[in-house]
Amino acid sequence: MSKFVKNEQWRVSILISKMDNKEISKPKFQRKKKWDILPKKENNPNEKSYIMFLFEVKNSVHAITFGQNMYQNKITFTNIDGNNRLNAIKHFIDKPFEIFPEYLDELISFINTLSNLEENDKNFLINIFNTISYSNIIEIKFHKYFESINKHDFYVKKIKNKRDEFEAIIDIIQNKLKINEKDRFDQFVSINVNLFEGYNTDELCKIFEDINKFNSKLTENELLACRLYNIDNFKIKNNIIEQSIINEIKNYYHEKCNNEALICYKYETNNKINAYDFIVGFQNYCNEKYKIIKKIDNDGMSLFFKLYKNIYNLDNTFTNKNVNEFIDNIIYSCDIIKKIYDTIFTEQINNKLFNTTCENKFSTLTKNNIYIIISAIWGYNKIGTKDKIIINIIEKIILYHFILNDIKCKEIKERYQINDAIHFEGGGYFIDNNAKKIINNPEIINDKINKDNFKDLINDLFKEGNRPIPRLLENGRPKCDKRRPRKFYEKCLLFYYYKAKVPTNLLNNKFSLEHIFPFSSSWEGEIDIDRIGNIVPIIDEINNKRNNKHISKYIELDIDHNFINFIDVLPKDNVYNIVISHSEIKPTIISNDKYIEYCKSTEQLYLYNFLKCLFP
Repeated sequence: MSKFVKNEQWRVSILISKMDNKEISKPKFQRKKKWDILPKKENNPNEKSYIMFLFEVKNSVHAITFGQNMYQNKITFTNIDGNNRLNAIKHFIDKPFEIFPEYLDELISFINTLSNLEENDKNFLINIFNTISYSNIIEIKFHKYFESINKHDFYVKKIKNKRDEFEAIIDIIQNKLKINEKDRFDQFVSINVNLFEGYNTDELCKIFEDINKFNSKLTENELLACRLYNIDNFKIKNNIIEQSIINEIKNYYHEKCNNEALICYKYETNNKINAYDFIVGFQNYCNEKYKIIKKIDNDGMSLFFKLYKNIYNLDNTFTNKNVNEFIDNIIYSCDIIKKIYDTIFTEQINNKLFNTTCENKFSTLTKNNIYIIISAIWGYNKIGTKDKIIINIIEKIILYHFILNDIKCKEIKERYQINDAIHFEGGGYFIDNNAKKIINNPEIINDKINKDNFKDLINDLFKEGNRPIPRLLENGRPKCDKRRPRKFYEKCLLFYYYKAKVPTNLLNNKFSLEHIFPFSSSWEGEIDIDRIGNIVPIIDEINNKRNNKHISKYIELDIDHNFINFIDVLPKDNVYNIVISHSEIKPTIISNDKYIEYCKSTEQLYLYNFLKCLFP
């Protein structure tokens, strides 16, 4: 069939009839509609602004592009460009008052004044007009319309006697919905269309890419949908992973169909997987399995596209070897990240000490953070590095990145950021270039992370975190201030302390973070009673019975667990007694200097243990 392009003008009514008759479909490479219904931000495209433009100009001006095909002796159309505009027009014709809700204000006010209607009747009547179509509101004859929706009795008994008032208000609404208060929108407004006749799907895909290549509103992902459309000459060797990817592809295209006006592409099990589908399905599969991998999105180029492009390029590289190597290395990398997560956030400790709050920390890793981490794991695996070594290296890099974010002072943070291997101020080419270097020379990711970096960073956090305050008195009695939430680095120190010190079987108990020197103590001068050097996780059963009594109470209460013997940050009685007195009703700090000295030594003990775990 010869190819040619023709230009036509369709009235809106013709366009809508073709959509209603399912003569127009949306191909798989066409992006999901994005416009908001009502304007949210200035200059953001939205359905209401576009319909108002059509009212004003009476013509679409910019053409909507279709491929014209013959299918089963019937002409059908494939939408190449203009999906948002088509959705806006269809939405307006189907439910005009979702786009112009203000047009109903007077009618709704009138309905609410009708004393003979109960609240349910009023809501029912308002909903009828909220959801009525353009044709029905323009052509409405009260009694006939209520007959058509099987509500004749409602009309006769409840609103027939108010028909004249209703019709006067509806006349005003109809005028607003017409062109110049006389012509119907759907019969007067023209839509310019370009029709590409005789073009196959691959050629239409290329046309979509060319039309949108320089359109800044399309993301790289959306352009890749057509660029990779006909690349499908590869086979996934792992049948289980292949089926999982197929399931995710089905879900992806199903979600793309939601709230679309056109017939949308649906992936069938026997369809071939093209390169775009493979990356989308595989990333979403990894999201389901590992969570740390975010689901595919249209915020720039998605993670797995970035990785594949950086390793193989995207042009003619989707071979059996590359695709299956990519799958194997990504699965390996994700498994390593999962092991690192389990190493940092041991389930027993996390659940018992911090109610799983720390696991949310991993969700703060950005796309570029994960991009660099996977690139490093891929590179280490390529040179045969043992899993244990990779886990330790990446564990340190991730922890440094997380802990650094606890620093409040901008100047101090900037001083340490130079050692943060997954933090980059730049993006795009800069990140890609670094990722490529790390894949080929993974050791460079570990160049700047050492024991001294961690030690200095955490000591600065100790200084920044300590907040000496005077104990406020009310009627001569100590007032308990609110305990502050623990920062990530503090939780980390406690995590690693317990992993190193406490037998696993004891961690099945419920724990709470408690103060070595009671929080309710009073003192003169200024100290920080809530600093981490005065914090220790204790089995709830033991701690609850101690209350604010002497530290020796722990030994007395710990007859069933032998737990206290493992906790070397707790002071001996003679050391404890130098710091605090329990002779009064409330314990009193008797030596601020000794208290500060003890807290500093405890903090250094936590820090020493943490560094020993990371740098064995």
